[in-house]
Amino acid sequence: MFFKVGMQAIITVDIGTTSTRAILYDAGGRVRHMDQRANGPVYFEDGRVEQDALSWQTALIAVLKTCAVAAQANQLKPACISVTAQRSSVIPVDRSGLPLHPAIMWQDHRSASLAQAMEAHNPLVYSKSGLKISPVFSAIKMTWLRRNRPDVWGQTHKMLGVQDWVLYCLTGRFVTDQSFGSRTNLLNLQTRNWDADLLALFEVDPDQLCDLVAPGSVVGGLTSDMARVTGLGAGLPVVSAGGDQQCAALGLGLFSPERAVSNTGTGSYLIGHSKAPVFDAAMRLACNVSAVPGAYIVEAAVLTSGAIYRWFRESLLLAPGAQALSFDALNAEASTVPAGANGVLLLPHFKGSGAPYWDPESRGTFFNLSLSTSRADMARAILEGIAVEMKASLELVETLCAKVKTVVVSGGMTRSDLFNQIQSDVFERSVVRFANNEATSLGAWIAGAVATGLESTYEQAFAHAQMGDASISYQANPANHEVYERQRRQSRALYQALAAPALRELILNQDET
Repeated sequence: MFFKVGMQAIITVDIGTTSTRAILYDAGGRVRHMDQRANGPVYFEDGRVEQDALSWQTALIAVLKTCAVAAQANQLKPACISVTAQRSSVIPVDRSGLPLHPAIMWQDHRSASLAQAMEAHNPLVYSKSGLKISPVFSAIKMTWLRRNRPDVWGQTHKMLGVQDWVLYCLTGRFVTDQSFGSRTNLLNLQTRNWDADLLALFEVDPDQLCDLVAPGSVVGGLTSDMARVTGLGAGLPVVSAGGDQQCAALGLGLFSPERAVSNTGTGSYLIGHSKAPVFDAAMRLACNVSAVPGAYIVEAAVLTSGAIYRWFRESLLLAPGAQALSFDALNAEASTVPAGANGVLLLPHFKGSGAPYWDPESRGTFFNLSLSTSRADMARAILEGIAVEMKASLELVETLCAKVKTVVVSGGMTRSDLFNQIQSDVFERSVVRFANNEATSLGAWIAGAVATGLESTYEQAFAHAQMGDASISYQANPANHEVYERQRRQSRALYQALAAPALRELILNQDET
């Protein structure tokens, strides 16, 4: 395809958990075209979560083709493809780049017993990688493959993440950036390189890992084969922008410890900024390489948040054959209920607890229901329960970074003014939502703009992208402070009561009978 000379543009590719999306941005950071293809994994009852790696290649070609057509129609000339993706999945490939096994996804739990058996190594692993050993991260999946799929292991040339696979499809190179490496349990945060002790512990040969580059690096040019099938130019620079949460933080302007990011989708991440690696004595927080050059992010995770609201809407409220209540309608109902949800509490531990408890056995709980409890009470309790859990995450982040003045929010749930106001009231901080809610892809645009010289700095690119876009600011209501502090105390007491060993044993015994 021949491109007319015109304004330069950047194509971002965002590989999420359930879809692949490409966005064509102009040089000012404005969206000119978007294409998204559903592309989710397969969930098995035994805890396996897998995906055919070739499905990403198919989706990638499809979305890039429409971006190429849109660029031509708008007389835009792509300067690069900037890629971000989900983190911590594993795809073994042979020397020709052929996948040898379905991708073992980040949610996969087949290695849980192995991770539990290695718990004694957590202090060492956390002190180097900023992460505890977990079936979520890549290294334990690699160990599982070595021990349980020797036929696959024997043919494996490289262990790739989803990002690495997409970069290989685009450039033919086996490369990853340090932000993805920092989600493996194998990268030393101080040296930003693969760590010999961690490689030995997880039984991984360093030659099986990709070459490391800094986030925001040009990793290669578009191959002639990919140029032919997408309509884009051969040799078009390809940038590894960083992990999806790192790019979301970048797209929300996380350049200072005085700002934090709250990104709420299926789960929630509360993310802080640090200029150096920081470690929590109780190992409750993750420290990772940031998408911002030379910086680090500190993450606290709530494992289920938006997923709970969706479950409530689709599973509890939807009668057979009935049309689902819209989220706007559910939010409107919840807004009629006063702060405190008329005493109804939610523990949002539907897939165990993330920060601050990190208890995989904890379960979601509605507490203090009565015959007068309404659907609106429960809806508001969900929103408040998520925010209360995230307040604990915010306090943990502040212990390692600095006092946070402003929390910038993004994600599907932040389309709700009610939820944003609840977050502000619970956090006791100003909460800001930008008009552009595509934080992850905007972060990838910033990385691509700087890598190709369209912008001189990340801060300048962020400022230009936000120029002219209205933001919404929410201020904490002091009248709700005591309500939510009381709710926080009650939620902690409820968790502690349910987590008591004797009670948990009683519940488990009842399940068995």
